[in-house]
Amino acid sequence: MIFVLFCFISLGIFARILAIQFVEHNHWINKGAEYSESVKTIEPSRGQILAKDGSLLAISVPVYNLSWDSQCEAIDWDSYNLYKDELCEELSKILGKSADHYSELLNKARLAESRYQLFGRNIPYTKYKDLKNIPFINRGRYKSGFVFERNEVRNKPFEPLAGRTIGIDRDSHRVGIELAWNKELGGVEGKQLQHRISGGEWLPVTDDFISEPQQGLDVVTTIDMHLQDVATSSLKRQLKKHDAGWGIVVLMEVETGYVRAISNLTRSESSNGDVYYSESYNHALGSAVEPGSTFKLASLMTCLESGKIQLTDSIDTGNGIVEFHKRKMRDSNWDKGGHGKISLEQVFSMSSNVGSALAVKQCFSLEPQKFLDGLQKIGITQPLGINLVGEGDPKVYSTVGEGAWSGISLTQMAIGYEVTQTPLQTLALYSAVANNGKLMRPVFVTQTQRKGEVVDEFGPELINDRICSASTLKACKKMMESACVPGGEGTAANIFNKSPYTVAGKTGTCKIAHNGSYEDGRYRASFTGYFPAEDPKFSCIVVVSDTKSGSYYGSTIAAPVFRDLADLIYATDPGFHEILEEPLLADNNRHLPTANNGERSEVVYLYETLGVPYVDRSGGSDWVRVSTSQDTVNLSKREIIDKTMPNVKGMGLKDALYLLENAGIRVYYEGTGVVKSQSVNPGTPFTQASTIKLILS
Repeated sequence: MIFVLFCFISLGIFARILAIQFVEHNHWINKGAEYSESVKTIEPSRGQILAKDGSLLAISVPVYNLSWDSQCEAIDWDSYNLYKDELCEELSKILGKSADHYSELLNKARLAESRYQLFGRNIPYTKYKDLKNIPFINRGRYKSGFVFERNEVRNKPFEPLAGRTIGIDRDSHRVGIELAWNKELGGVEGKQLQHRISGGEWLPVTDDFISEPQQGLDVVTTIDMHLQDVATSSLKRQLKKHDAGWGIVVLMEVETGYVRAISNLTRSESSNGDVYYSESYNHALGSAVEPGSTFKLASLMTCLESGKIQLTDSIDTGNGIVEFHKRKMRDSNWDKGGHGKISLEQVFSMSSNVGSALAVKQCFSLEPQKFLDGLQKIGITQPLGINLVGEGDPKVYSTVGEGAWSGISLTQMAIGYEVTQTPLQTLALYSAVANNGKLMRPVFVTQTQRKGEVVDEFGPELINDRICSASTLKACKKMMESACVPGGEGTAANIFNKSPYTVAGKTGTCKIAHNGSYEDGRYRASFTGYFPAEDPKFSCIVVVSDTKSGSYYGSTIAAPVFRDLADLIYATDPGFHEILEEPLLADNNRHLPTANNGERSEVVYLYETLGVPYVDRSGGSDWVRVSTSQDTVNLSKREIIDKTMPNVKGMGLKDALYLLENAGIRVYYEGTGVVKSQSVNPGTPFTQASTIKLILS
C-alpha cells in the first residue's frame, strides 16, 4: 500500500513538472522576471537650502560605493590577469588598505562566483574620479565588472547656526525647512531597469533611465548669516553665564515678517559632565509657555480698547501688595514700599503686576467675557499658521468658566499667567504694534530656484490688517518707548542708555510651573521689542529659561542679547546712516569688475555674458586665478595637485566647499565673502588632514 501511495505521489510530481515546463511556462518565466529584473525608483539629488545672501545652509554631497561583479559576461580575463597587480596597488593608494587585502577580495569573489563584492563605501567624488581612471576599471562596468553606486549625504556647512530651523533630512521624522519644503527640495524620482544579483543587491541593467530623476529645487531662506552668527554667539554667552536650561532669540523685519535670525539653544551635558548648548528643539516655534510680563502689552491694549481707561489715568498700587480672593500679588519692589499712585503708562514701563491687575479688574471685573473677547480680537488666541511643522497652540480662555477658570483668573491673565504663547506668537504681536497695527506671519522662505533661476517667489503674509484702533496703537507705542528711555523709570532704562538708536519694548520675568505648581527660584526671563522706536525696522524677542546663577530679570539677562543684535545692525546697515553725495571712487581709480578665483567655465561665462574683455592664459585648466586691471582681466592656471590640500584662498565659499568636501575633508568656516585664510597649508597631503577651517571676509 505504501509502495502504491508513493507511486501515485511520484506520478503527481512528474505531472506537475510537465505542467510547469510546458503548459505554464510563460507564466513562470514572467513571474521569475519580477524577481530577477524590476523597475526601481532612483532618488534625485536633493536641492540646496540657501541663506538670504546665497550662503549654503544645507547641501547634498555625492559619495559612491564600489563593488565588483565577478560573473559579468564581458570581462576580459586576460586583461584582468595582466592588470591585477597594478589594480590592487592603485586601489591601495586610493582606498587606504593594503594591496594584498584587495587581491584577497578579488580571489574570494571569483572563487565564490560573487556578483557583489564590496570594495568601498561612501567614497568621495575626487577619489571616485581617480578610481575610474585605474587600469582595467577604466574599461567600464561591463568589461571590468566594477560598479559604482552613487549616493548622497546631507551636509550643513554652518552646522550649529539655525540648525533646528534649517532642519534635518532623514527618511522619517524630518524637521524644519527640510520637512516643510520637502516636496520642492526632494525633486522628482526617476525610474531605471535593474537586475537582482546574489546577496539581494540590485544593479542597473544599463546606464540609461526609463525616466531620468529631476534634481530638487533650491530653497532660499530669509536668514542673514551675519546676524545669525551674532545672535547665536550672544545668546550662548548669556546661557553659559547664567547656567540656563534653554534660550531663544528671533530677529524679524517689522514690515515683511521675514525672520533674519533664529537661534534655539538647549543645555546638555556630555558623559564626562561638560555642559554645552546645542540646537535640539525649536523652542521659538513649539514651546507655548506662560509669557509673564510681556503679555501685559496685550492686557493693557485690551483695556485701552475698551475706552474705560486712558494712558494718563492713575492707578493706586499702594505698597506693592494686593490680595485677590485671598491670594497675594506683589510688585518687584514691594519690600521697598511699592510704587504708590502711578499712571497707566508707568504701570507698563515699571512692569507693575499690581497696577496691571487693577487696570484689568477696573475695566472688566463686571464683564470678564469682554476681556477674553478683546484678546481674541487682537489675534493672540490662534496659531500664526507658520509654514513649519510643530507650532505650539496658544492657550487663552475663550469663555468665562472654561477649564481651570477661577476667581483670580482675570487678574492672573493680566500679568501673563494662566495663558501660554510661543515666543514667535509674542514677537508677532509686538511687531504688529511697530508695523502700525498690521499683524504679519513670520516667514522663513522667499524663493525656490533651479540652477540660479527663480521658480517661485513668496512675499510677506498679512494675517490681520489692524489689531486695534489708531489711538490705542499710539498709546501702546508710547508705553513701550517709556520702558526703554535711557535714564527713565522703565525696567530697560539702563540697558540702552549708551545706544545711538531708540528702542521700544518690554521686559518679562515669569515663574516656571512644574507639575501644577510654581517652584521657588525657577524663572523665565524675556525681552521683546523693536527699533528704532520712531521708525521701526526690526523686532526681536529673547527668552532665557531656568537660570541657576541667581539672576533672573529680563532686563539683565535677555535684553543684552537684543542690544548686541541692534548694535550690529546699526553699525553695518547703511540705512541708519547719512550717505555722502560723492562718488565712492575717483574716476582715475575705476577698474573692471573683479571676480573670485574659482572654476574656469563659470568665470568665462560671467565675463562673456557681461562683455568684459579677458585674456585666458590658463591652458584650459578647470580652476583659475583671476587678476583684474583697468583694461582687461587675466585668467591664469590654478593647479590643484592630486591628493593634497588645494589653495582655496580668494575663492568663493561654494567653489571652496566643492573642492574640499568632495575630497572628503570636513570644512568649518567663519564669516562671509571670499576665503582669506585656511588652517591647513596648501600642498599638505590629505592623509595628514581630515578637517580644515576657513576664514572668510
